[in-house]
Formats: sequence, C-alpha cells, structure tokens
Amino acid sequence: MEIETRHLRLVKAVADEGSITRAASVLGMTQPALTRQLRRVEDNLGGPLFERSRTGVAQTPLGRLVLGRANAVLSVIDSLRTDVADGPLPAQVRIGVRFGNALVGLMRGLRSTLPSTEIVTDSETRIDGLIDLVNSGRLDFAVIHEFVGHEIRLDSRLIARPVGCEPAFVLMAVDHPLSGRDELELAELAAERWLLSPLDMDREADCMTRICYEAGFSPKISHYLGDGLAVELIRAGEAIALSTPTNRDSGMVIKPLVGSPMRVRRLLLTGQDNPFVEHLDKLARFTADVLTETLERQPTYSAWRARYGALPSGPRFPL
Repeated sequence: MEIETRHLRLVKAVADEGSITRAASVLGMTQPALTRQLRRVEDNLGGPLFERSRTGVAQTPLGRLVLGRANAVLSVIDSLRTDVADGPLPAQVRIGVRFGNALVGLMRGLRSTLPSTEIVTDSETRIDGLIDLVNSGRLDFAVIHEFVGHEIRLDSRLIARPVGCEPAFVLMAVDHPLSGRDELELAELAAERWLLSPLDMDREADCMTRICYEAGFSPKISHYLGDGLAVELIRAGEAIALSTPTNRDSGMVIKPLVGSPMRVRRLLLTGQDNPFVEHLDKLARFTADVLTETLERQPTYSAWRARYGALPSGPRFPL
C-alpha cells in the first residue's frame, strides 16, 4: 500500500483529537473503518503510531516522527491548493520607504518570505505620496512615519502595523555650545534657528510648533530642507534640527530632549486587497528587528535607552 495524503490526514486527525472515536467523527468515517485504515498505515510504516487506552490514544516515538512529517507535507499541499485557487502571485513586489534601515528590514523580510519575487523600490519621499501609492495599488508595501499626537488619517482599505517608536533627538554641530551636554531641555533652544523637513513631506512642523508652544516659546524656523542640504547647514552651525536617534554623520552630534516631547512612530502599510497581504505580520517583524538593531548601534541612543527604556510602538489613536 502506498501512503497517500488521505492517510496522512487520518493520522493527523487521530493525533489532534486524541481519540479514535472523535477522529472518525471529524473525518466522517465509522470507528471500525478508521481503525482498519490506521492498522494498514501502521503495517506499512513498520510499527504502531499510537498507544491505545481507555482514555484515548497517545503517540509512540514512531508516531511523533510520522506526525511531524505529515504536518510538513500537508502544510505544503494546503498552501499549494490555496495558491492555485487564488492564482499566482505577481512576479514583482513594489515597496516605498524613506529611510535606509527600514528598507533593509523590509527587503530582508521579502527575501525570506518571497525568495523568487523581484523587489522594486520607489523613491517617493512624501508620506502622503507613499500612502496614495499604496492606496491605489501602485505600491504593495510602504514604511511611513507619523508623530505621536499627530497621527495620520488612513483610508479604511489600508492595514497598518507599527514597527517601531523612537524619541526625536536634537541634531547640532559638534562645536555647538550645548554639544557637551548629555541631555537638553527644549526651552533652552528657544533662541536657536531650526531646520525642518519640507512642509509637504510630513507633519514635523505641526508637531514642532506644538511641543515648542508647550515649552513656552515659538520656534524660529529658518529652513525647510531635504536631507542633503540640511546636513551641510547643521554641520556648519547654521541651524539645528530634530532627528532620529540613528544619525551618525561626522561633524554633528545628537542630544536627547528631557521628557522626549516628540516621538516618531513607524508603520508598515499595505492594502486589504493586496495579493501579498498575508505576509504583512512577518514583514513587520523583520522591519522592526532591523530598526531596533540600527538604534542599538548608536551609542547616544543606547545610553538613553539604558536610562529610560525603549518606547513601545503603542496603539494608534482611533481616527
């Protein structure tokens, strides 16, 4: 007798139910028919798979071995049937990410989960632009950021998974008068010239205005610039900026703010109808792991975390 899929399902049902009677009921068989079939399987495999007792059945060592193989085979077969029923996955998975560490995490997850699928990246830097691309189906996944207290309203067709939350530190020139301090009060920076992200990129300006108001001053925002020009001005001492704790550019230092008044949450997005949606949670774990690894390699952040602990991603406010 050749071992077939139905025999493996029979063995699995007996193991899952712990009873010949209950397994027969689940499989729609009579108890005698199931018992005969099980004996034929055991004879073919060279020994008993279960020890019978008045209270049910228990797996023998051979039974545990066979069940392990059966579960693996049935998982592949069931997955194949689902894939065939749903149609083949697209040959490409399209992603959009602003920050390199999130890109690395997402790509690692995709290569582990979908090794034969080509990864195509998009360079859109605006958060609203990334959301629109996911919402329209032109991107399969995107990693975005939002400021806690200024959450982004997402379309109900989108699914989001938090992959990290971090405090915003202050980025300044290495020879800035306050660069030797371990931690800064936001109010100490009231006279500084600030540099923020372009207004169409994210909600940093809204969040910055709020936290400075709560600290008792109105910020002097002199520049709205992207990464390249921003770095040059900060390094030259022309401005300071808020930054993720991962920054390690030479000529600049990052300093924590007392109380962490600005916090940045990162989200992995996809659409409910996206063909890759079933992989969202696994990809979120890969992305979160790389973001955490990157933060832990930054000495200033590591010292801050040792003192205060990591920020939980936390639930988003209902919007």
